[in-house]
Amino acid sequence: MTPKFVKCALSIAIAGILGGCQTMDTQPTTAAQQQTFSEQQVEAAETQAQELFDKYSQWEIESSPMAQSYRGLKEQYDQWDDLSEEFRTKLHQEQKAFLQQANAIQYDALSPETQLTLDVLIYGLRQDIDSFAYRHMNFPVNQMFGLHTQIPTFMANIHQISSIEDARDYITRIKGVSTLMNQLIAQMKDSESKGVRPPEFVFDAAIAASENQLKGYPLDNSKVHHILWTDFMSKIKKLDLYQSSSKVLEDDLKSAMRKHYRPAYKKLVNYLIQSKAYSAKDTGLHQYKDGPAFYELALNNNTTTNLSADEIHELGLKEVARLKNEIKALLPKLGQPSVEALFEYTRTNKQDLYYLNSDEAMADTHAQIKAMNQWLPKAFEGIPNIPMEVRPVEAYREASSPVAFYNSPSDDGKRPGIYYMNLSKLNDMPKFQFEALTYHETIPGHHLQAIYALSSKSIPDFRRYSFFTAYAEGWALYAETLSKEMGGYKTAWTEYGRLLMELWRANRLVLDTGLHHKGWDIDQALEFRMKNSPFTEADSLNAIKRYIVMPGQATSYKVGQLKLLEIRKNAQDKLGSQFHLGRFHQFILNLGPLPLSLLEQQVDQWVQGQKA
Repeated sequence: MTPKFVKCALSIAIAGILGGCQTMDTQPTTAAQQQTFSEQQVEAAETQAQELFDKYSQWEIESSPMAQSYRGLKEQYDQWDDLSEEFRTKLHQEQKAFLQQANAIQYDALSPETQLTLDVLIYGLRQDIDSFAYRHMNFPVNQMFGLHTQIPTFMANIHQISSIEDARDYITRIKGVSTLMNQLIAQMKDSESKGVRPPEFVFDAAIAASENQLKGYPLDNSKVHHILWTDFMSKIKKLDLYQSSSKVLEDDLKSAMRKHYRPAYKKLVNYLIQSKAYSAKDTGLHQYKDGPAFYELALNNNTTTNLSADEIHELGLKEVARLKNEIKALLPKLGQPSVEALFEYTRTNKQDLYYLNSDEAMADTHAQIKAMNQWLPKAFEGIPNIPMEVRPVEAYREASSPVAFYNSPSDDGKRPGIYYMNLSKLNDMPKFQFEALTYHETIPGHHLQAIYALSSKSIPDFRRYSFFTAYAEGWALYAETLSKEMGGYKTAWTEYGRLLMELWRANRLVLDTGLHHKGWDIDQALEFRMKNSPFTEADSLNAIKRYIVMPGQATSYKVGQLKLLEIRKNAQDKLGSQFHLGRFHQFILNLGPLPLSLLEQQVDQWVQGQKA
C-alpha cells in the first residue's frame, strides 16, 4: 500500500439490493486447518510474518516524509515526498519484493489474527502493483485537490513549530517547493505524452488557486500578508525567542518565499496556461486509450468488490428509485404535492431552507455533536477518548474546498481530529442536510472510525493507517442512517435531509459509471442529476466535475454502506437475542480499515465466537 495521505435501518430489502455485490476474492482464512504444523513451524511462520509487518510498516512511513508529519512524526521534517519517476519505480519494485516475501510465508501455520494482517498486506500490495501501469491516468492538479493547494495547507495545519529546529525545517521545506513543483510538472508532462490531459475546467480552477499563492507580503507589496508568512510569524511568536533570533528566521523565510516559492508557483501557472490549449473533452476515462481498463481497476480498488460498471450503474438506478419512494412517503409532512415539486421547492427557496449566517450553522453543528456524544453509548462500547474540534475552512482554500470535511488526529494526540466547515459555501446545501453531514464526518462517522483504529492495540501500524475507500466512506454513510436509530433527525425536514444525502450517493453510482463507462458527457450527467435530485445546477456541475477527476471514488460510499447493512443484518439474524449492537460496532472498528471481503469474513468468525 503506497503511503496515502437498529432495525429501521435494516428494513431495506438488502438481499435484492446486493444481489450482485460480490466482494473480491481473498486468500481464505479457515478455522480448521487441513495440515498439522509443529510448534517450531508455527513459531517460525509467526516470526517471519511479524518481521515482515514491522519491516513494511517502517518502509511505508520512511517512504513519505509528508505522511510522517501527518502522523505527528519529525524524522524527515524538512523534506517533501519524492514525486520523481525514478522514486515511484523504486517503490514499485520494493512493493513487488514485499509481495514475494508475503506469499512465501506458510499461511496455514499462522494464527487467525496474523492471517488477517497478512491478507490485508497482500491485498493492498496487489492493488498498488496492479495500479502502477496506470500511474499516468490521473490529474494530480485539479479543482478538488493537488499539491498547488496542499502545500500551503500542509505547512499551516500540519507542520507544527515547537523549537527553532522546527522553524528551520519549515524554511527548508519552503525552499524545497521548487524541486517538488518541478517533479509535479514532470508527472503531468508524462501523462500528456501518453495522451492523458485534463478537461478545461481543471485548468481554470488550478490556475486561479495557484495564482492566489503568488499574492500577499512578502511576495508582493500589498498590506495583506501571505498565509505562510502569517502562519510562520504566529508559530515562532510562541517560542518566545530573542528578537535577534526571530529576525534571522523571518529574513530566511522571506528569502525562501521570494527565491523558491514564488518562482515555483509562477512556473506551475505558466505550464497550466500553456497546457490548457490542449485540454481533453468534458467526459470520463472512456476517451483515453487505456481508460476502460483503468476504470475497471478503479472500481475494483474503490469498492473492494468485483462489481462491473454495468452492475454498479443498475444498482444506482434501483437505489435512486427506492429513495425517491421513501421521500414520497414524507410529502404530507413536508406540505408538497409531489417529489418533483418538493425538489423544486428545495432547490429555489434559499430564504427559508438555507443558513443565512455562519454563526447559526456553527451553533447547530456544535449542538448536534453534543447530542450525539450523549447517544453514542446506545450503539458503541469502549469508545476511545480522543478529542475533535470544529473549525471554519481558512479563507485561502475556501474556493477549492467542499462544504465540510474531516482530518484525523495525529499519533501523539497533539493535533485533534478536525471537522472543517466551509462557511463560504453554506448556500451550497440546505440547512436540514447539515445534520446528516455532521454525523457522516464526525461521530458516529469518520472521527469515531479514526479514533478506534488509532487506539486499537491489536493491529500493526500499516493496518492502522491503510485506507480502503469502501470501508471508510461506506461506514460514514452507514453512520448517517445509524444516527436515526440513536435519536437524530427529530423533524420530517431533517429526515428528508438524511434521505437526500443517501440519494446524493445513489446518484453517484449512475453518474460515475455513466461518465466513465457509458460515454456520457457533462450535459447528459447534468440532465440525470437535475431530474433525480433537488440540487442546483451549479452544485450538480461541481459534483459531476468531481466524478470526472476522481474516477470510481464516488461509487464506494453506497457500495460500502449496503455491504455493512448486509453484514449487520446477517449477524443479527444468526445471533438473534445474543446480538449486541455496541459490541458489533466495537469489533468492526477495532479491526481498522479492511477490504469489504475481509471484513465480511471477520464478522462471520465473530458471530461464531458470540454463539460459543
